[in-house]
Amino acid sequence: MFDNIAALHAALLEKEPKDFVSHYIFEPVPFAFDADLMSWITWKTRLGIHIDVDPQDIVLTGSAAIGYSLNPAKSYKAFDTISDIDCGIVSPYYFEIAWRYLRQLRPSWLSLPNDSKRAIRSHQRNYVFSGTIATDRILGLLPFGKTWQRALDSMSEIHPTVGREVKLRIYKDYDSLRSYQASNIERLRNELGDTEKMDAVIPTQE
Repeated sequence: MFDNIAALHAALLEKEPKDFVSHYIFEPVPFAFDADLMSWITWKTRLGIHIDVDPQDIVLTGSAAIGYSLNPAKSYKAFDTISDIDCGIVSPYYFEIAWRYLRQLRPSWLSLPNDSKRAIRSHQRNYVFSGTIATDRILGLLPFGKTWQRALDSMSEIHPTVGREVKLRIYKDYDSLRSYQASNIERLRNELGDTEKMDAVIPTQE
């Protein structure tokens, strides 16, 4: 998809964040599938059957999608042999189930491990507001968690995700997924823009 990081940087600066999401995340065959459309359709159809979601509503994100991480904290880490497979699941149905369950869970928070309590608080402050349920952090707490975890384990046994950890996040709708991805891209664009300004101001050492 991108020959190198310079090409990725050029695309980040050229396209508006939400447009970048369409061109490089929503529409193309994900990088991890090496331009093999049939393999990608077969893979997400199998996952969709296991988690009861239409395969059209499964979108790969992160380095598995474009070959490089778009997480601002990961410095464009390239997709490699140990990279996870991050999936966005667009499902208002499962979003509603998860959101209601997390809200009803509040009285029993004190009995949860600290990691689980921190994850739930993050959802209160950030994720739910943006139409996101970070199931990669709290899957074990959710009513459908065991079923979905079995599905993820099975996806780690088939090509091209053999031996890789498959993680899911639920999005209320496509706008939520697009906006969540675009917010990270906007931060990267700003960093790139600031770097270009610095390069223009600081004279090159002879």
